[in-house]
Amino acid sequence: TILNQQNSKDWFWKVDYNFTYNKNKITKLTGGSADYYVSPSGMGISAGIGLNAGAHKVGYPANSFLVYQQVYDQNGKPIEGAVVDRNADGQITDADRYIYKQAAPPVTMGLSSRLEYKNWDFGFSFRANIGNYVYNDKYAGRANMSTSEIVAPSNYLSNRPVALLADNWQTYDEHAFLSDRWVQNASFLKLDNVTLGYSFNKLFNTSISGRIYGTASNLLTITKYDGIDPEVTNFVDGKWVMGIDNNMYPRPMSFILGVNLNF
Repeated sequence: TILNQQNSKDWFWKVDYNFTYNKNKITKLTGGSADYYVSPSGMGISAGIGLNAGAHKVGYPANSFLVYQQVYDQNGKPIEGAVVDRNADGQITDADRYIYKQAAPPVTMGLSSRLEYKNWDFGFSFRANIGNYVYNDKYAGRANMSTSEIVAPSNYLSNRPVALLADNWQTYDEHAFLSDRWVQNASFLKLDNVTLGYSFNKLFNTSISGRIYGTASNLLTITKYDGIDPEVTNFVDGKWVMGIDNNMYPRPMSFILGVNLNF
C-alpha cells in the first residue's frame, strides 16, 4: 500500500506500508483419538533429553507450546521445579501441561521509504512481527535443575556422600525444563537496511554514467526477548520450523560500498 507519493522537479518521495494478520486454528487431527499430539519435529529442546515443547491441538494454532504453568514466590521469582497441578489430581504428569502461546506471529508489518533529491537518493525498510513467542532453549539449558542442589553458591561441592555424587549430579527435573517461564515474547521491530546513493553523468567529461552507494543491513532490533535474535527458525526434516531458540548462529550486521558504471 502506497501511503504517500509526491513528485516535483527535484524531489521524489515514496512510502510503502503493508500489514498482514494471520490466524490459524486446528479443527481436526487424524490418526488417533487424542485431542492433541506432540509436534513430530522442530520443537524438540536440548535443555532436557528427549523433551518436546510443542504440540498440535484441536482449537489452537499449529505448533503451539505445550508446557507446565510455573509457580512463583511472593517476590515474583520462579520456584525451581514447582509447577501448577492444573487437573488437581495430586500429582504432576503430562496431563498438567497446557497450550501456551504460539510460535508464528499473528501480525506482520513492513514499512519502506525512498527519498530522492536531484542526484541523491536515500531509502530504508523496517519490519515487525507482533505476537510471536519463542522457547528460550539457551536460557533453560543453563539453569541448574538438579534436585539435589549439590552445587553451593560458592561454586564448591556441598558436603554430600560420595556414593550419591554421580547420580545427583545428573539428576534434573523435566517439569522445570518444560515450564512456561522459558516461553518468551519475541515480538520485534527491525531496521533491515538503509541505503544512501549518488547518481552522476559524464564522469570526468566522458560518456560514463553511474551511481555510488552505501548500504547497511541488520542495523537495529527492538525487542523484549532475552536471546540473541527473536527471529528464530530451524531447518528440520526438510522444512523450516519456528519457535525453539537453541543458540542459533547470529545474523551479522553488514556494510556494502558499491559503484555502478554505465559505459
